[in-house]
Amino acid sequence: MSSRDERPVYIRFVCFKTVEGHRHALGIFQARDDASVSEYAEGWALSLINEAYDWFCAHLKEPDRTHADTRWRPGNPGLSWFKPDAFEHIQRMYDMKMGLEACGIHVDVLTTRDVGQVLYEDAHQICAVPSARTFA
Repeated sequence: MSSRDERPVYIRFVCFKTVEGHRHALGIFQARDDASVSEYAEGWALSLINEAYDWFCAHLKEPDRTHADTRWRPGNPGLSWFKPDAFEHIQRMYDMKMGLEACGIHVDVLTTRDVGQVLYEDAHQICAVPSARTFA
């Protein structure tokens, strides 16, 4: 009997921003605005970020926030994770990560086998309310 966990590993890209002394997770798409005003921003990096962002606008469905599930509310919007077989999406996120980091914005890559309670799912992503477990 194998003790190996066969569940898929999901991936999420996040930035952290300090606001009024508190550290907050910032989605990588939201960090795009910070990159554009960064003193470190270089043209190639901003082009890479914007090219990847435009690709996502055309190739990634925005999760349906009108979901009838009561867990889906403004204070608890869920976290979006890429499925492990969303190869091109994940590669484009690494492109954004490279551009953002060139602008001085650090991007963390998180992985987990337990996304929590799934609120939305499509071919490339899952949006879920996390459980109390930690990221792996």
